[in-house]
Amino acid sequence: MQLQKAMGRRQMRRAVKMAALTGVCLMMMSCREGGPEPLVFSEPPFAKQTTLIGTPLRAPAWSEATKARLLLDLEIAQAAFDLAPDREESYIWLGRRYGYLGQYLTAIEIFSQGLEKFPDSYKLLRFRGRHLARTRQFERALADYRQAILLMADHPDSFEPDGIPNALGLTIGTYHTNIHYYLGQTSFAVGDYETMLVEMDQALTSPVLFARDDYLVSNGYWRYMALRKLGQHEAAEAMINAIPQQLDLIENTHYHKGVLLLQGYITEEDARKDSQALVKFALSMKYHFDGQAAKAAELQKEIIQDSPFGFWPAEVELVRSQN
Repeated sequence: MQLQKAMGRRQMRRAVKMAALTGVCLMMMSCREGGPEPLVFSEPPFAKQTTLIGTPLRAPAWSEATKARLLLDLEIAQAAFDLAPDREESYIWLGRRYGYLGQYLTAIEIFSQGLEKFPDSYKLLRFRGRHLARTRQFERALADYRQAILLMADHPDSFEPDGIPNALGLTIGTYHTNIHYYLGQTSFAVGDYETMLVEMDQALTSPVLFARDDYLVSNGYWRYMALRKLGQHEAAEAMINAIPQQLDLIENTHYHKGVLLLQGYITEEDARKDSQALVKFALSMKYHFDGQAAKAAELQKEIIQDSPFGFWPAEVELVRSQN
């Protein structure tokens, strides 16, 4: 019943939002002679961006429908920004839409410009931090997340709108949960495993109840990595094995597969066949913790090369193994 009510509220909000945005687009288009002007990007996708092992990031093989949707979303965000350039949300959505197209550097620039106008915006810091991590600027990302937590302390928690809705159209994240979670996750990049545990605990203090299972698998996945890195092997095994096999998930199915692998319910062969980096990375870390360094490094190279975006956790581990 709680899930049905949440879905109803979500659908109503989406309908109102889409009606408003459609009106914005129609108004903007009607003001242009000959239809909408083409968008001009300030950088090509993934410009000057490489993985930590030096391989270039590349654009995914998007379908024409996906590409068209991403471009339309960007045009809507640009239209909204043009109409309301003094609103915090205008900077948030314009930056996010550039980010979905892989233009992370442009997104960071937009968030930074927004922060000049709204220096106390924990929301802009949250999104800039995420995009800084995507460009492997981990220390700057961590600084943004820490500052966001300080600024967020005086505000009630609120839902963080999804840029790309899940299959049910439900928002499952809040700003409190996501900022603490990404601070914890990004701390993996710098080897601060104690902070990972602290922040993952914080991320679970205000979960959306109907999405509790989604939090369990993503949080458990990274807690396991931190505990194993700290040598707390028994605690790691006890924690991961306490996560139920049967869960009511909304979107974190890939994390769930990774957890099942760590629990021993997915075979090595099936994990290697999986197309998802999260599942293969869990297997590579299993190799690592089992003392099979060569197999771990081989699989991490495969993960990085197969993903257009790279996969920074595998990159970090591979670099560590080579130093």
